[in-house]
Amino acid sequence: MVSQRILCLAMALSLTGLAQTTYAADAAAECAANASLDTRIEAVLAKADRPEGQRANDANRLSETRFVLSHIKPGDHVLDLGAGGGYESYLLSAAVCGGSVDSQNPPQWVEAFKMEPARQMLVTARPNVHLVTSDFGKVPAPAAPYDAIFIGTIYHDTYNEAGHDAVAMDKTLLSTLKPGGLVILTDHRTADGASASATNTLHRIDKAQVLSDFKAAGFELVEDSPVLANPADDHSKNVFDPSIRGHTDRMALVFRRPL
Repeated sequence: MVSQRILCLAMALSLTGLAQTTYAADAAAECAANASLDTRIEAVLAKADRPEGQRANDANRLSETRFVLSHIKPGDHVLDLGAGGGYESYLLSAAVCGGSVDSQNPPQWVEAFKMEPARQMLVTARPNVHLVTSDFGKVPAPAAPYDAIFIGTIYHDTYNEAGHDAVAMDKTLLSTLKPGGLVILTDHRTADGASASATNTLHRIDKAQVLSDFKAAGFELVEDSPVLANPADDHSKNVFDPSIRGHTDRMALVFRRPL
């Protein structure tokens, strides 16, 4: 359960954008030996160098943040696939402490959504973040294998790339992970049985399709969490519909490269 202390912190940050410590000064909090998950989350959210616009999402994204960071540890090398403006890249960069984060976006996203200024701000603020600009199916092999890959509500978007081959992409991701490395995935669910029919129209995907893709690529499913589920979601609505935006029924899955 999310602690009251963290929830209050996230709400305060979303309202005021105030943080009392800098990234460098408070780095010890989330990196201290035996630091609790609550302490780590509180510390990464409190970083003063995070963009104001991102802070406004902290309270709403707290369950996702908790789910993701529960699988990340200091020293990890992490790929943030489809990182967008870098919300999770900022959090991951603090959570890995002396580790590193590769923040990936396809070139067409960078151009269409004018991401480059935000990406440059990210790498200036966080020296342990490195930018990767590539198609989803052509993520380059890292110099050292990843400990974890985060795919946050964009797996359905990979289906919308021309010539996309889901299993081939997932096999590429598998090859970039160390044995035992994790893929941490969240995404908006369609109605069961919809397969990948609504990846572009509704920006949703059937959980069964995701499970099938990763199994075919050689991954093991190690966690299927209900933490982001919302049974009241109308699965026929576009995720950007104001009546459901930010409250969609989402899968929260963890896959592992076999040892």
